[in-house]
Amino acid sequence: MDTKRIFVLGNGFDLAHYLPKKYEHFMSAMKSIEESKEDTTISFNELFKDYLTEISLKDKGNPFIKTKEMYKTDELRLSSDKIKVFKEKLEGNGWFQHFKHHLTDVDTWIDFENEIESLLVKICDLFEMSFDEKTIGYFSDRFQIPLPNTNKSRNLTIKHTDVLCGNYRQVNLIFFDNFKLQKMFVQNTLSNFQLISNMYYKAEDIHNPNGFGASSIQYSEILEEEFEELQERDSSYGRRVAKRSFKNIVDTKFLKKYSGNYLEFEGNRVLRQILSHLDGFNDVFKMYIKLVVNELEPVSEFIRFGDLNESLQAIFTFNYSNSFERLYSDVKLLSIDKVQYVHGSTNSPKIVLGISDLEDERLKKYKVYGFVKTHQKLINDTDYQFLDHEDLNVKRVLGQSLSDVPYEVIFWGHSLADSDAEYIKAVFEMNADENLPNVKLRVWCFQNDPHEPLANLIHIISKEVVERWMKKGWLVFEAAPDIYAENKKAE
Repeated sequence: MDTKRIFVLGNGFDLAHYLPKKYEHFMSAMKSIEESKEDTTISFNELFKDYLTEISLKDKGNPFIKTKEMYKTDELRLSSDKIKVFKEKLEGNGWFQHFKHHLTDVDTWIDFENEIESLLVKICDLFEMSFDEKTIGYFSDRFQIPLPNTNKSRNLTIKHTDVLCGNYRQVNLIFFDNFKLQKMFVQNTLSNFQLISNMYYKAEDIHNPNGFGASSIQYSEILEEEFEELQERDSSYGRRVAKRSFKNIVDTKFLKKYSGNYLEFEGNRVLRQILSHLDGFNDVFKMYIKLVVNELEPVSEFIRFGDLNESLQAIFTFNYSNSFERLYSDVKLLSIDKVQYVHGSTNSPKIVLGISDLEDERLKKYKVYGFVKTHQKLINDTDYQFLDHEDLNVKRVLGQSLSDVPYEVIFWGHSLADSDAEYIKAVFEMNADENLPNVKLRVWCFQNDPHEPLANLIHIISKEVVERWMKKGWLVFEAAPDIYAENKKAE
């Protein structure tokens, strides 16, 4: 019986085709957009300027040299309207602001996922710290800021109690000192996710600025830009105005109140706020894939690698890009008629981008499952059938494979890390009955280096199982095709 083949593609597949899909590529492009001028368009070279400098192009290992050779990069340009949308989504997004300052700490998308979990744990530490009576309230080094009383009318003053009422309170800077060396990290994190913010106010006379008849002072919140430009004035003949800024302001919806006092952060609401920022970050990344990665057209048709079409049953991809079906559009699948996007695509309402599971007990306590990939798949209705897809002749009941069809599952460019452990376990379940093995797992590695995927498999499956599979020939590690070399040979 012919062996049927299933491809499972990870981010390494796109990188093998010299598409800008690394975490650092995305973040560099977003920083270029953030720094761009209003009402401008951005070319490919401007978007990835960090990789296309004169010095960078002398580095033969720079993948963008081959990207420019293999794709029509000169035809890619983001319109001013698209740039405007990107800017609006990036501005104030806590995750983008956080990762923008952690570029040296995060190298891969796996590191990105791990950093999400790490930050969530640190946020939970914040919830464990109770306030004292001096943490939340109205704080000031001066009670008021009077202007010279030149016209014998009341002074223009802006007190904390005049503006920080209702839903707003101020967090005392002394609170952050509790975190010692990490106090700036905590303060910046709360600010990035708009859990604390700066407020800017002005006070001005209304009705009668010259002091004749009824007069009152009106307080109004203003933007930071207006605050910086506003000139304080005190005049008998013109509008009197004063301004004041307030730092570390928190909306009381993020605080728990007991007997009239705010004693700690409201953990669930804080985490929901952070989750909403992750949703926004995912939308930005999906836009990047759709408008940049998916729009890179090859200079010439890609040459098929090896026996690509032979007995190919299905393709599952963990990528959001349409790279395979776009670059190899003539490849016909024998069973499933299209590529299956396990974590969603640019055509999906939402994509799956988060952490593998809630391992830390504090995260379990707050039930922050919105950050977990499995939860996101259920909510977003992405394709999570994988090997249980109805068009495949693979049926697994209680861990026992009932399929009598031999399969070859090829992982290409997938790290086999914890974040997708459930899918990896599903492959190993296909040989649960070792007297009737029906699957061979081939792992295609970048530069034929199996170190990372092998270590990840041992961590997920166990050393004993992995060793047994390799001895029986059910698991092999192979060099991934060199796409550039393959296409050069065909010229």
